[in-house]
Amino acid sequence: MDIAKLYQSSIHGADRLIDQLGIRSELVQNDTLCLEVSSNERYAELKTELSEVGRWISEKDINGRLIAILELHEPLRARGWSVSFVELPQPKTGTEADGVRHLQFVTRTGIISFRNRFPGLQFSARGNSSNQLLEFTSDDAVIRLHDKNLGTVIELEQTAKP
Repeated sequence: MDIAKLYQSSIHGADRLIDQLGIRSELVQNDTLCLEVSSNERYAELKTELSEVGRWISEKDINGRLIAILELHEPLRARGWSVSFVELPQPKTGTEADGVRHLQFVTRTGIISFRNRFPGLQFSARGNSSNQLLEFTSDDAVIRLHDKNLGTVIELEQTAKP
């Protein structure tokens, strides 16, 4: 899987959605490219394949499926953005296709402040108490916003373990 090409093509749709929402000035970083795969076999294959371009820093069971996080050796760059992490979840239903699920962006303020600043925006709440996410969807992009870089979220989760 050529994640650099996937990133370049998916960031175009994300940029359009960001502009439609009017939130560009509220975003400080695109930190995560979330992929999706069609099978558990493809999940294992892609984990091996992507080991050449980064280091796996986390893999844990979340709601009954493994989600692995790769820290890239070198960020992927496109359209003025750069991404340092790849999220790779096992498929939920087996109906997913190989490709990009969503891109995650870090907001300049906390999530509650962001929501208060943009009360008219329609979103889906995702994530958990340590990583609240707001998801926005258009025909050609899905973006998620959070207020902490994914590397920071992973470090906080790892240091919180007993």
